Amino acid sequence: MAWRREETIGDKIKKLFTNQEESMEKKVILAQYRLKTAMGRINNYIEKLSERDKILFENIVDALMKKDEIRAKMYAGEVAEIRKISKQLLTVQYALEHASLKLETFLIYGGAVNEVAPVIGVMREAVGIVKNIAPDVWIDLQVAVRELETAMGESMADLGISVDVGVDVEAKKILEEAKIVAEQKMRERFAELPKALPTPSTGQTTTTA
Repeated sequence: MAWRREETIGDKIKKLFTNQEESMEKKVILAQYRLKTAMGRINNYIEKLSERDKILFENIVDALMKKDEIRAKMYAGEVAEIRKISKQLLTVQYALEHASLKLETFLIYGGAVNEVAPVIGVMREAVGIVKNIAPDVWIDLQVAVRELETAMGESMADLGISVDVGVDVEAKKILEEAKIVAEQKMRERFAELPKALPTPSTGQTTTTA
């Protein structure tokens, strides 16, 4: 028997866009494209924030060596804000990686329509996080969510079924797992601040663990 090559996502895309009847898969592909674009943008944000953090970290060390606590406090405030945003973006990044994998599996191997529902839940959570820190990512995710919601609505209506109420619970669980991963990556990516440092808000000395 002749060997048959496994169908790839590229093969699926070619087939879907020459077949007008498979509208759900087309919408999922469009959503996946937007999702990948958003993930690329997030990665760029994180890299830039990391570079900025390194510069500010060096400024903190320099200020402390010169016993200039006012400057050290100022730089520490900027570092705190950068790391807060970076943690949020890392959380979204890992949550979206999970969502992207689910969509790829659905596109390659197929499956039940309601398997896409948790992906929508994850992306809605991500939309809420990035709205005020990465507007371009927010736009990409909004478009992706809209494509998936339309696809889900049409397909579920055709089948006469509704989305499981446990979807939001699963989405939040995925996001919590992403937060744990983000915290681990924060420790790997960002250097620990000097042990004696004035806090941005009070000027009191803090001691890091």
